[in-house]
Amino acid sequence: MSEHSKYIVNRPVGGDTLVKSGRNLIYNHPGKETFWAAVDTYLIGTTWVKLMSWENNTPAMERYHQSYTTELKVTSGTEVTNTVGIGAGYEGFSLNVENSTKTFKSTETTTTLSKDQDVIVPPNSKVTFYQRRYDFRDTMFFILWAWNEEWNAGSPGGYDITRKECLVQIMSDDYLTVVEELSSDSVGSMNVQPVGRVNNEWDRKTRKRENLTGSAKDSLHKMGV
Repeated sequence: MSEHSKYIVNRPVGGDTLVKSGRNLIYNHPGKETFWAAVDTYLIGTTWVKLMSWENNTPAMERYHQSYTTELKVTSGTEVTNTVGIGAGYEGFSLNVENSTKTFKSTETTTTLSKDQDVIVPPNSKVTFYQRRYDFRDTMFFILWAWNEEWNAGSPGGYDITRKECLVQIMSDDYLTVVEELSSDSVGSMNVQPVGRVNNEWDRKTRKRENLTGSAKDSLHKMGV
């Protein structure tokens, strides 16, 4: 068991770490206009969620079956979930933690999947089954390509850049079975490989909300921003 798996909750060394940066397409009107969310994704931490424990008080090995379900949930900022395609933005995304790579599957991001796992409990012992949850924070601003130029989407009546934040939880297909339960007495730390920002606000001018295209204004209204 790795060092960062000794604790229920584990957080990146140095705090929330930027692990993904890119654009999620909102719509494309070929030759006319395109609208994106420029999304920066930060890893907040991971949690080993306890699902079941078995205690074997006999001199013989016992076998059990444990089911668990993978899924992605937006726990804050849900109004942008469909428009920005939050789940699709995580599909195929690779996260580098403690010199190992976790790549999120479609069944962990855009769909759900129930799985069954055999669990062996040795004689006179107790085994606990955990499923790992990843917690992320998505921060975003919006970019419009129109009039042959890119623009940051601004605020109504001003040039403040419109922003939105989402909190995302992924119940992954990672699981752990241990004889000694994980500790909740402290928070573990983990080394996470950071990435650089792909989109910077200063790369383009900002356009007031009322001077955006109708489609862009409609999209922002639907997202409550």
